[in-house]
Amino acid sequence: MDNFWILFLVFTVYSFLGWLTESIYCSVPAGKWINRGFLNGPFCPIYGVGGVVVVSALSPFKDNLIVLYLAGVLMTTLLEYVTGFALEKIFHTKYWDYSTHRYHLQGRICLENSLLFGVMCVVGILVIHPTVMRLLTSIPATVLPWVAGTFLLYFACDTTLSVYTIFKLNGKLDEMQQILDEIRERAASFKADKIETMQSALGSLIDEETRAAYQKTLSELYEKKDKIETDVKCFQCRVISAFPTMKSLKCNESLQRIREIQEKARRIRRG
Repeated sequence: MDNFWILFLVFTVYSFLGWLTESIYCSVPAGKWINRGFLNGPFCPIYGVGGVVVVSALSPFKDNLIVLYLAGVLMTTLLEYVTGFALEKIFHTKYWDYSTHRYHLQGRICLENSLLFGVMCVVGILVIHPTVMRLLTSIPATVLPWVAGTFLLYFACDTTLSVYTIFKLNGKLDEMQQILDEIRERAASFKADKIETMQSALGSLIDEETRAAYQKTLSELYEKKDKIETDVKCFQCRVISAFPTMKSLKCNESLQRIREIQEKARRIRRG
């Protein structure tokens, strides 16, 4: 059983190190701190899984750097592709998109990141993992289950909260998209180019009663839209901020509108 707890703590350590590395990697060019990852806490499970798989499968090749590097590139690239594909199917959202990179596959993986992952695998197995194992194996056997169990409980709670947050956000985006589509349909009936020109287009109506009815309906739609845009919860905002290239496969227009509102709010707070 101790081996299981050690393995789980290996997963935990690499989840944290992956989160820290990726957060710094994304924050430096952005000029602001970005809390990366699917979970709310400082962990990226994909790196934890990758770390466990890589050290388990590739440690026997640590004396052959070429094989170690190439195998690391292949394994981590496959893991990233499968994870991206699964998240898109489950949550209808593309959380990262490498389409702007020169060499990529469906935006889910790119050559640049794959080569970097290979370097991380080599450094991880030769330098980091031995240190990690020394620290973990030094934990007393009586304490080990409590330490690992605490992290296990944390991951269960954070994963539940994160999944709930994503589904609530998707529901909100879907509702907002329906409202935007309805406003657009009404705008089209007036040959208005943009949603924002809908109100001015109403002035062309001669029938006051018809105009009043359209204005009332339009006002109700805008009120619903504004309510949804301003009612984005803290955890939902974090998810949107964590993945700057995130795209909703069903409601991307509403997602981008909420992102724009967040950016405006940040600029206002900065003065």
